[in-house]
Amino acid sequence: MVQNKDLLNPEMNEVVKEVREMRYKISEKCGHDLNRLLAYYQKVEKEMRKSGKYKFADSEPPAQKPVSTKSERGEAAD
Repeated sequence: MVQNKDLLNPEMNEVVKEVREMRYKISEKCGHDLNRLLAYYQKVEKEMRKSGKYKFADSEPPAQKPVSTKSERGEAAD
């Protein structure tokens, strides 16, 4: 986690500025369209995984919620 004092560091500000500029340029290439942007990042991820040069932390699927035996009104379910 980045601490507030790190944000005051001029070098950190330059890095943040550069990252934001790059993200904006990528978004601009995708017409600022969220679906195209998502597809772009998914393509890049696939290429990076295929290269074997990078490690990825695969997320676990979300745990399923247990099925309630009561209805929302507090009555017993069938």
